[in-house]
Amino acid sequence: MAAKSAKSRRSRVAPASSGRAKRTRGTGASYVYDSLKALILDLELKPGTLLDETLVSRQFSVSRSPVREALIRLSAEGLVQTLRNRTSIVAPFDVGTLPAYFDAMQLLYRVSARLAATHATPAQIERLRQIVHQHEDALHRNDMKSMVLFNHEFHSAIAEMSDNPFITGWMRGLLDQGQRILRLYAHNLGDHVPDATLRPHRDMVRAIAAGDLDGAEEAGRTDAQALIDAFKRNLSERPTASLAVDTGLARKAMAEEAE
Repeated sequence: MAAKSAKSRRSRVAPASSGRAKRTRGTGASYVYDSLKALILDLELKPGTLLDETLVSRQFSVSRSPVREALIRLSAEGLVQTLRNRTSIVAPFDVGTLPAYFDAMQLLYRVSARLAATHATPAQIERLRQIVHQHEDALHRNDMKSMVLFNHEFHSAIAEMSDNPFITGWMRGLLDQGQRILRLYAHNLGDHVPDATLRPHRDMVRAIAAGDLDGAEEAGRTDAQALIDAFKRNLSERPTASLAVDTGLARKAMAEEAE
């Protein structure tokens, strides 16, 4: 059974329906990197999935060298984990880091929105409005995959408006990690998201366009907090959330029963 499970996990380097991956753009390491990153961020490759270099190279029709280079880049971004035996897996979710992640998200949402209200150009603001419109269309179609991508694009665009390359880089890394969290959250919601979800985005665009620094920062805070609250609420409503389990007492009871 274990061997069968391992084989199944190795075979999921690309979606089962795709067969051999088709090269649509780029070559070599960049092609493998972009393809694997998209599969990981959209949870097509589940956390913990083994990424065998030989199998990946066959599926993407490349040698092992570009695969190894792509895995190194993904490891540096925290999306791939290299084990002691030098094999690679899709990085697992570390639930213990979620509070720190949410703190960083709220901070970056607030700071980037505030700075964007200072530096944004009319062309950048118009682009933000277009992203929000596309995001709304995806919401009405219940297309959560596109919604996650537009959320990434929206906050990346605001970070670019901050006119600070460090904030832009930090935001992109944060959003890449958050994309997996959002997909997991959406899966539990059944890919149905309330219309009110995008209200903070609209408020951010209005504040940035008006040069309202405090309003933009507050909209960024509200956007982050809404996601944090929704994620916590979703976890608390899971079927096992109401179970009170004391593992120490359980083990003691089992031991006494065995005696």
